[in-house]
Amino acid sequence: MIISKNSVYVKVIVIFISAAFLYSVFGFSKRSQSALGARIGAEAAFQSIGYTLAPSRITKYFPPLDPQRRDYHEWNAQSLRELHICLAIENCGPNQQKVALLAAHWFEEAVVRSWRGGEGVWALSVYKNLRALGYTTLFANSFDEALQQWSFAIKAGECHQDPKCVKGPTNPTGIPAWKIFDFEFFASHGGHFHASLMKGKWILSANPDPRVQSEDESPIQYIGYSIEEDCQKIPPVRLADRSRQIWMLMKQLTYVYNDNFAWNRSYFALASEELGMNFVGGWQVDQHYGGWNPDLKGLMTDIEDRDHGVINFGRLDQTEFTRQVRMSRVMIGVGSPWWSPSPYNALCQGVPFINPILRWNTKDPWDKSSWYTQHPSLNQFEPPFIYNVHAKDWDGFIEAIKTASRTEIPSFIPNHMTERAVQERLRRLMETDWKSKAAILLEERLADAKSGQKAYVFEL
Repeated sequence: MIISKNSVYVKVIVIFISAAFLYSVFGFSKRSQSALGARIGAEAAFQSIGYTLAPSRITKYFPPLDPQRRDYHEWNAQSLRELHICLAIENCGPNQQKVALLAAHWFEEAVVRSWRGGEGVWALSVYKNLRALGYTTLFANSFDEALQQWSFAIKAGECHQDPKCVKGPTNPTGIPAWKIFDFEFFASHGGHFHASLMKGKWILSANPDPRVQSEDESPIQYIGYSIEEDCQKIPPVRLADRSRQIWMLMKQLTYVYNDNFAWNRSYFALASEELGMNFVGGWQVDQHYGGWNPDLKGLMTDIEDRDHGVINFGRLDQTEFTRQVRMSRVMIGVGSPWWSPSPYNALCQGVPFINPILRWNTKDPWDKSSWYTQHPSLNQFEPPFIYNVHAKDWDGFIEAIKTASRTEIPSFIPNHMTERAVQERLRRLMETDWKSKAAILLEERLADAKSGQKAYVFEL
């Protein structure tokens, strides 16, 4: 939909959060030092692609963003000032009149409040690259706020089902269903609670669809994220200068007690003795995390054993986490969290990752098409960057660590994880004629409904 007012056109795309986008997957928050870095760091990029900032003769009358208050309404006010001013003096950048309404609270948490859990990493990358491409961005944290901004989210399916939110016979000024995109961290095809009723390419994913060989084959739309810009500000440490330590990717003790735990809890102390290296990490001991019930399952005993080389640094901030990872020789997964961004940080720092294979075809264990791993997007890679090791395989566990810890690798960023790749996918999202695609989908839905099938029918 194009909103027209006084011959000025502003295109708006709305991104809502899905109920399946779980905070609980990531055990601790990592906050950066500056909440303004995402916007400030992109200023040069705005200039290069023609995003028009408000002139100083006008901005001097408005207070700057307050780094202590961290109020996203101030960010919205600044973006709207820039949009209104460029419209008034007719010098908007080529994409500035196209607005991405980021109605998922992960955006505000990541960009304004500097939260760096998995969803935060994705949200920050999407925001940063939308801005780098010159699009106007606005935050919203409620239905009412999203609707207010729309008239000049939150869960996509919930809006689709709410006649006060979505455009329909009783709400002609609502948000058109085809303008609403579902923000899913995992590559879900929909169908779960509050998922997008549009389905298909209206579902945006942080991770590639593991069910297909290429993006084009997937029914959903992979957007992804990148840690390239931030990571490359910190040079890798030479292998010879690193500590004799293995980083354990686990943010909660629960990860070595749940059903996805890949190894045996005795492995770490035994491997430390055999390899002469410490196994270190930063995990919390929460006896109720992830639904663990100590009354039914018993209290979890911490695996930390400093006398035998297993060391827990506890909860770390982003700076210390990065320092510890870049000083490690290997990062090893334990089975959870699934699809964490942390292995990408490790690879960018020249630290290889051991990716546990949790389920496989027992008749052909190296048939990757049958694998269920901790990080499916990394299945495609091989040593010396990624070591895919079958769960409970002590020999494979030891051999992978031994080889990886002795093999120096350069900084590695997969092609699909570069800033350029993310920007290209975001450009496709923002520039595609979704109304035309929705019209075709609507004809299919009407035919399904006519034949007696259950179908979500919407207004264009």
